Amino acid sequence: MRVLGAQQAPGRRAVGCFTEDALSVIALSHGETHYELAGPEDGRPVVLLHGGSIPMWSWDRQVPVLTRAGFRVLRYDMFGRGQSASPPARYDRKLFRGQLLELIDALAIERPVGLVGFSFGGAIAADFAAQHSEQVELLGLIAPLVQYDAGNAVVRAARLPFLGPPFLRFVALKKMVARASQLWGDSPGTEHYAELFKRQIAREGFDRALLSFMRSDALGDYRETYRALGQGIRKVLLVWGTADTDVPAHDIEFLRVAIAQAEYVELEGVGHGSLFLAADRINQVLLGFLTDASGSFPPSARQDRAGPDAPEGRPASRRS
Repeated sequence: MRVLGAQQAPGRRAVGCFTEDALSVIALSHGETHYELAGPEDGRPVVLLHGGSIPMWSWDRQVPVLTRAGFRVLRYDMFGRGQSASPPARYDRKLFRGQLLELIDALAIERPVGLVGFSFGGAIAADFAAQHSEQVELLGLIAPLVQYDAGNAVVRAARLPFLGPPFLRFVALKKMVARASQLWGDSPGTEHYAELFKRQIAREGFDRALLSFMRSDALGDYRETYRALGQGIRKVLLVWGTADTDVPAHDIEFLRVAIAQAEYVELEGVGHGSLFLAADRINQVLLGFLTDASGSFPPSARQDRAGPDAPEGRPASRRS
């Protein structure tokens, strides 16, 4: 394993964040990974996993808040996204799980981490925690995918043997761009985000990586993974917005049963772009959970905790 250290990522700096320092690059077994490690060196380590389309700058609103609170925060671009390599590999959950494991090892993060994932990153965070529970102290799941490919017409079309590649090039990519712009909406820096996203999809290897991603188990059924978490990680946070159309309510109902110990926070009227469009609420929830395992949640969010009158396998609900 070769560590390149804090080399400057060409044409790329942390966006809308607390520092202008260039990102760092590290060589892992499948290629270079671009990352940022910020906050006090003796701070409690927190790792942030981005979703399936928008890379690490999706966490721009959260990183400054977490580092000011004293956390040591690691975020990175997964393979095939952002500035990280697009290796000729199968883009399945094993690849992404291995990338995270190698990165933690290469950066000598020795204590268990607070692992927080959004959307697809939530599914990978859960998969990693289920298989490497000794490396995870706390697990945060923000609108995590459960079985995204079930009935998804775009994924189904991309998996067609001959029509998949042209469909991806002429249809799916346009849908991906339009969907990403909805996620950041009218939040500050929208033009810059659009430019960054345009650069990402223009990078060599992006199309190939995306097609492999859509055809692998990366967007498949994670229900057994979440059930395993119900018997493993003790401290889990689950956050979902009631206007989220990417992660349906029935998937959240499943998660609340499968991970009965999870603190559940429901954000009224918030869609899938919560990291951008409900950043203040997300930040309050994350800070409360990461700072105090009991979960010091904001008064605007609904909190669910296990109670004596809860049905078996599901927490009782209350509104604060």
